[in-house]
Amino acid sequence: METKVTLDYGRDAFDFIDRILLVSEPAEIIDLFHAALERYGYTTSILTGLPDLTERFEQKILLKHWPEEWFRIYTRENYILDDPVGRLCRLTVEPFEWCEARYDPDKQPRSSEIMSAATAFGMRQGLCVPIHGLFGHDWCVSMGGEKIDLSPRAKAGLHLMSVYALNKVRHAPEPFPLSAVCRLTSREREVIAWTAAGKSAWEVSCILGIAEDTVNKHAASAARKLNASNKTQAVAEAIRRHEIPW
Repeated sequence: METKVTLDYGRDAFDFIDRILLVSEPAEIIDLFHAALERYGYTTSILTGLPDLTERFEQKILLKHWPEEWFRIYTRENYILDDPVGRLCRLTVEPFEWCEARYDPDKQPRSSEIMSAATAFGMRQGLCVPIHGLFGHDWCVSMGGEKIDLSPRAKAGLHLMSVYALNKVRHAPEPFPLSAVCRLTSREREVIAWTAAGKSAWEVSCILGIAEDTVNKHAASAARKLNASNKTQAVAEAIRRHEIPW
């Protein structure tokens, strides 16, 4: 009888982060990321920017693990213009399942064609993680497979791993000892801790009795010290470095 392995999603995500921070080559990064995704049933993945109307999709790709034939079809047909997953990715900051990217098959036949074609290449289900940058939803990580883990804790772990994988590929910072990193101030630590608890900047300002603009300044300062590109990564880095409790 096959023994079912139960993942500790939080620990798995942080173990992945620890490993990926020690590598710098794109091939190593994608190998680590793909191996992590396989534990959740995912067999394909792509890390890419979202092109505007003057750009080609293939110009924005950072790393991909797609069937080559599907990639040729997708780029040849310029499917990115009608892909419902790509469309929803521009409109939300929250991770979403591919099935949540709605479209009208009668009015948007190309969208229906894309989703059907992806299924034929083993991409029956999927998860997309939009990456919220300073200038909008510029990037996304999309992953798919036949039978995947879509439990809330799995999606939370994959969200975190995706942010780190994409940021590592974009910037490839050299590993650095934690002791050499500038520590957060007590106020920055408070702001990040309340952010980790799910509080908005306005709610944090009320809790701490300071202006909302001041909260945002402390959050931005903490993110710079933590070498983080967004709040999600800042929280994760603060936990990993034991700046705030987990």
